Order: sequence, then structure tokens, then C-alpha cells
Amino acid sequence: MLVVGESAEGQGRKSPARRVFLSHTSELAEWPKPRSFVAAAKDAVAAAGDAVVDMSAFTARDATPEELDREMLAEADIYVLIAGFRYGTPVRGRPEVSYTEQEFGIATATGMERLVFVLDKDTEGPPALIQDLDYGRRQEAFRQRLPDSGLTITKVSSPAELATKLERALNRVPRSLQESKPVRRISNIPARTVTFTGRDELLTSLRDALCTGQPAVVQALNGMGGVGKTTTAIEYAHRHAGDYEVAWWVPSEDPDLILGNLAALAQAMDLSASQDLPDIAVARLRGELESRGRWLVVFDNAEEPTALRPLLPAGDGHVIITSRNPDWDDIGAALPVREFARPESVQLLRTRCDRLTESDADRIADALGDLPLAVNQAARLLATTSLTVEKYLELLDERIHDLMARHEQSGGYPLSLTAAWTVSFDQLARDNPAALNTLTLVAWLAPEPVPLGLLTHQQGDAGVTARDPLAFADVTTALRSRGMAEVTTATIQLHRVPAALLRARTRGDILTENDPNSTWQVIAVQLLDAGQPDDPWNNPPSWARWQEILPHLLFACDSHRAWQPVAREVAHLLDRAASYLQTRGDPRTALPLFQRAYVLRRDLLGIDAPATVASACNLALDLRELGEYERACELDEDALARYKRVLGENHPDTLASASNLAADLRELGEYERARELDEDTFTRCKRVLGDDHSDTLVSAVNVALDHWFLGEYERARELDEDTLARRKRDVGDDHPGTLISANNLAGDLRELGEYERARELDEDTLARRKRVLGENHPDTLTSANNLAGDLRKLGEYERARELDEDTLARRKRVLGENHPDTLTSANNLAFDLREPGESERARELDPNTLAGQ
Repeated sequence: MLVVGESAEGQGRKSPARRVFLSHTSELAEWPKPRSFVAAAKDAVAAAGDAVVDMSAFTARDATPEELDREMLAEADIYVLIAGFRYGTPVRGRPEVSYTEQEFGIATATGMERLVFVLDKDTEGPPALIQDLDYGRRQEAFRQRLPDSGLTITKVSSPAELATKLERALNRVPRSLQESKPVRRISNIPARTVTFTGRDELLTSLRDALCTGQPAVVQALNGMGGVGKTTTAIEYAHRHAGDYEVAWWVPSEDPDLILGNLAALAQAMDLSASQDLPDIAVARLRGELESRGRWLVVFDNAEEPTALRPLLPAGDGHVIITSRNPDWDDIGAALPVREFARPESVQLLRTRCDRLTESDADRIADALGDLPLAVNQAARLLATTSLTVEKYLELLDERIHDLMARHEQSGGYPLSLTAAWTVSFDQLARDNPAALNTLTLVAWLAPEPVPLGLLTHQQGDAGVTARDPLAFADVTTALRSRGMAEVTTATIQLHRVPAALLRARTRGDILTENDPNSTWQVIAVQLLDAGQPDDPWNNPPSWARWQEILPHLLFACDSHRAWQPVAREVAHLLDRAASYLQTRGDPRTALPLFQRAYVLRRDLLGIDAPATVASACNLALDLRELGEYERACELDEDALARYKRVLGENHPDTLASASNLAADLRELGEYERARELDEDTFTRCKRVLGDDHSDTLVSAVNVALDHWFLGEYERARELDEDTLARRKRDVGDDHPGTLISANNLAGDLRELGEYERARELDEDTLARRKRVLGENHPDTLTSANNLAGDLRKLGEYERARELDEDTLARRKRVLGENHPDTLTSANNLAFDLREPGESERARELDPNTLAGQ
């Protein structure tokens, strides 16, 4: 690989030398001896009036070979390929492509003048010249593609023939532009980041947008601090250096300095002198740029569109703006710069620190939210120290402010991440304290979208501001325009790294004088407690809001937070969050939350407090959902005894507890005990609460289940029909309670031999549960299981098998391999498979070939 540059001064040439890029594989520089093909090519270039510059002319740099390769090719005027029989070295990061083929592709894409010479099959030489044991097929395919590229291919069989034909071809390339006006490139683009990773899609989008053909196309790269806007603009400028005669970098954070930076470009282009006023210099510059093309001006870290608009050049060049502010619609097209995609983060971490495994790199990237500056800083630190991954993550959790304050000058970024965000926080504190308060509260929630409606539940002045649409619009606009948070019409979100920095900054703040408990941690819990949705239990309309606040609730109530002054609120929120998860069909995730809520209430209020006993009942319900019937029964027996002692036998909570215990007994096969308890509870509920109360209807359902398990199907059917009618009238056809009654009634009909009616009711119930609860909810899977049973009874074995297979797969995933419901599905499927050719599968599922459901 060689690059031919300008001829040396004083050699007396009438026209400057052209820059010729020689693309070849290494063996062509050594063979044949004594004069190799590359030596002959150098002679031809010199004879044509062009000087040769090889790799030795480039000083040592912190750059990879592929980066230097691209840079030199971008600066060349003519591309020459000498294609032999060896494919060459694969490109790092693109092992399927060699450097020579990549160079040919770049030259083709950029429209460079190309001269292609192919060694003829009659060429003589040693095996190192004419054989490629590793990539011979790739090279042959490449050689065969060259004629299809539309070029005239010249075959040569010796260095002498190459020298003659190359010199002749170079002399035929027109020199008119260079003879009349030599190109003098002007650039002050900062050095590129050698470890620049990924962003290929972004850079392609930027290039395509700039090359639309519109005059002075303006593209605004916008995003939060540390996301890589500046490094992306620098990389673009270097990748496309050959496309611009003028490439100028304008630091724009201070609007007062933009004019002077543009005036410096005017001087570099010999359009003004140092004594000229900046206004005069910039006027001349804008006039010159308007009349020419092939220029690029980058306004880095601009903040206000109004300050930049009067200074933007016009013409056929390109303008790139980098900014935290996304509002550039009146000037140019906005191109958001987001965090790294996870593979980009992992690639950067593992490239810089090769001791990292894929899994470790993924953990670090996740902890840093794929923020490019933070990922790059982590890669540097891990590569240059003995820090383990575990220790780094520990420091990230405990000392993020100190960790992100580390700054390596070689990193290509003027400030550490901590310093950059500290400046932003300080500016916001001066300009808009209400916005900083809102941002701080958001920082003490999870790094997920925060519903704006939740923030209206703040107390004091902050709440007044949040509830005033105009005042709160000023707050969110300030955060959005400074790129400090992502704001939509419904949510606000702060990235996890600046959020952690802001938490570290405000951890010791006392918000109310003389109240040591008025910390941000406490305020966050109080906000969630005040803004929690309605009771989630069997209440689908509330589930969407619970899903929105769930990550924030779990984050604010994490055991590492200093929320002890509001421990009661934390216990309540944990219990409600667990109830949401349980009723949505995720009892496994709900379990540790129920356990935490119970322990907190027990320690705070005592074991006999009604709230503590309620937590015990909820925990028992979840354990029953998970198939742990013995543990559930122990908790429920204890809870019922405490409720009777504290609240009395007829209190609604006592009656609900009795129903829970009866359900445990039923699952344990103690059907008579369950019926006795349920019938007593049902009688008390009707007397205390009335026939149509929801708790009375739950009790009616339980009594019907007792009849069913005892084989009293007609009595079960009568009670289930009555309960279903009452629930439809009270809460509608799609309420989860109504669907439970419909499911149970279908079971009664099936046992009574009314298979068609059972199938119709089960099909309707399954469709409604899918729509209301989702396809993987345990209740939905119960309906699917029951419908399969109807189909078997009706002789539709194939449909039953298909439904049982799907249900078994879902129950394994949702409930686990050993849950009783999962085992029931496996048993049913084994029954379905008792057909010729399926006996082996049946034995795998159920070695005892038990009967179906």
C-alpha cells in the first residue's frame, strides 16, 4: 500500500504531482527479484511526473492500519490496483474483506480515477507470488468481479510490462485542473479519535442527508452530553476529507466567539487580513463560500439557533451543527445522536481491554447505560489498571462522582464526564432552579420514562409549578433545550449516568429547614405514595399506570435507599406493587416484594397489626399461586386466628382470610374441611355484606368449587350460574372475576356431560382472557387447558393436542417445570399422544401414563 503525494519543492516541475494510491498485496513488493512489481510501479509513477510517498513518510501515530489506509486513500487523486493471485490481509473488524478489496470499494464509491492492472495467468514466479492457500477462492472471485465494474482491465505478466503500461495510463489522465489551479486544502478539524467505534448507520445517514443536492445543507447532530456528537462530527470530517477543499471547525459554546472563529477561516483562505474587522472578514467569507462548493463548516456545541442563524454560510457546501438543543427545525434537519447500541459498547470495551469477556463487557455497558463517553472512560480505566469488573461496578455504585471525574487528556474530550455535567447542573441552578429541582426528583427515580402526571403529586411550591401547565412547560422546555433530559408530551427521562451524578450531588440535601427527614429519597417515596394508581387487584384499567410507575417504585424503595423515615409508605408500595404483579400473572416476581412488605410491617407495626396480617394473607396467596400450598396454609391459619382475635369473626378482613384458608385446604385435598369453612364464610358474608358484595361473590365461587371437588356438579352449576349472572350485572362481562365464574361454570357443564355448551363458554372465556389478561397469564392458560379438555371429550383430538402443547410450553415458561399446573398440562399432553407412533413422546412426558385431566 503506497500513497503518492505532491512533488517536493524546487524540482522544477511546471505542474504539481498528482497523488496516486497504489493498492496491492505484500508479496508484490518483494517478487520477482531483483525488480518487483511494486518497484516497477514506483518507477512508472515517477516517470509520469508524480512523486511517490510510501508508509515510511508517515510519522508514528496512535492510529490503526485501517484508519491510516482510509485517510491516505481519501487524500489521493488516482487509485491504481495491481491485482495478483493472493487475497491479502483481512481488514480488522471485517474479516470477510481484504484491504485491497476494501480499497477498491472505497475508490469506486468516491468516484476516484481508477486504473486496474491484473497479473496474467502466464506470470511466472515463486509459490509466494502465484499461490494463496488460505484465500485463493476469495481472490479469484475478486479478480472475476473486476471486469464487471465497468472498467477497462489491463493484464500484465512482468514488472517491465506493468511499468510501461502504467506510465502510459497515467499520462493519459487529464491534468487540466491541477495545471490551472492547484488544490490547496484548508482544515483545522481536530484529530480523530483512534478508538472511534460503531456509528456506521449514523454516519451513513449524515452523509446521505448532506448530499441531497440542496444548497448549504445543514444537519444538526443533537443529543445529551457525553453521547458522542462531537466525536461523530470529527469522524465524519476525517472519513470524507477528500471531498472537501475547506473543512473548518468552529467552537460555538460561547456565541461571542463564533464570529472570531469564522474570521480566522477568512484569513486562512486569504480573504482578509488580521487587521480587518471580524464583521468584514466574515462577510467576505460568506460571499466566497456562496460561490463555491466542496467546503464543510462544523459549529460544535452550539446552543441557541437565534445566535447562529445570521452567521450560517450559504452555497453548495455542507454545515454540521452539534448541540444538546434538539430545536433546529428553522435552520436545518435534526439528526438525533443516541447512546451506543449494546454491540458497539461491547466492541469498544473489548477492543480497549482484551481481558474483558463478552458477558463482563455487557454488564459494564448496561451499568453505564451505553453512554459513549462513559463507556470509553471505563475502557481506558480497565485497560490501564488492575481493577476487576466487580470492583469497577462497586465503585460505579458507591463513588460514581469520583469515578467519572477521572479525565485522561488523550481521550479527546475537553472535560471529564463529571465536570461536564457539573457545569450543566450549575448553569441550570442559576437560570431555572425549578427545572433543577424537577430534574433532581427525576434522578431519584428509575432511569426510565417518568409520567409527567406523577410529578403533579409533589407537595409545596414544586407541586404548584407541576400543576400549572404554563409554568411546568417552562421547566420541561428548559430541560429539553439543554439536552439534560428526554421530554415527550407524556414523560420525562434522565439517563442513568447523569442521574447517578445528580444523586451523588444531592444525597445530603435537606429540603425543609429544621426537618432532617426531608431528603430527596424521602420525597421520591412520598411522591410515589401520593401518585399511586387505584388498587390493582383484578382491576385491569389500573394496570397500565402501575406498569408505568413500577420501575420507579422498585428503584425508590430499594433496600439501599435512605427511606427509613417513610418505611410505612415503602411497605405499602411494595405490597401494592406485588399485588399488581401477582394479579397480572407474575407471582414469581411478586414473591420477594410481598416478603419484604410483610417483614417491614411486622418490624414496624407488630405481628398482630391488621396491616401486617394483611401482608401475611397476600404473601400466602402468592405462595398458593406458586404451588406452595403447605406454606400458604400455615400463613393463612395464623392470619385467620389473629384476625378473629383482633377484629372479630364477622369483620370483612376476617371473612376474606377464612376464604383464603379454605382455598389452601382445597388445594391440599381437604375438601370437606374446605366446604365447612367456605359455607360458614358464605353465610356470614351474606349477612354482613349482602348478597351482591364482591367478597360475598368470591365466597360463593369457593363454595361452588367445594361442591365440584366433592362430585356435586349440579349444585356447583346452580351456584356458579347465579354468581356469573350477578357479576355480569355488577362489573361486566370482561372483569377478571366474571371470567373466573364463567370458567368454573364451563367446568361444571363439562362434568355434567354438556360438552358443546362447555366448549362454547370456554372458547368465549379464553378469547376474553387473552384480550384482558394476555396470552401468558395463568388464568388464560387455565382456560386454554380447559378448552383442550372439552375438545378431547368431543373427539377433536388433534386440536386438543395442539392446544395442550402450546399451554404446556407457556406454563413451563411462566410457572416453572414443577408447578402443579405445569404437571397437569404435561399429563394431558401425554394422554393426547396415546396414538400410534406417539407412545415414546407420551412416555417422555408422563412415564406412568396417567389419565388426562
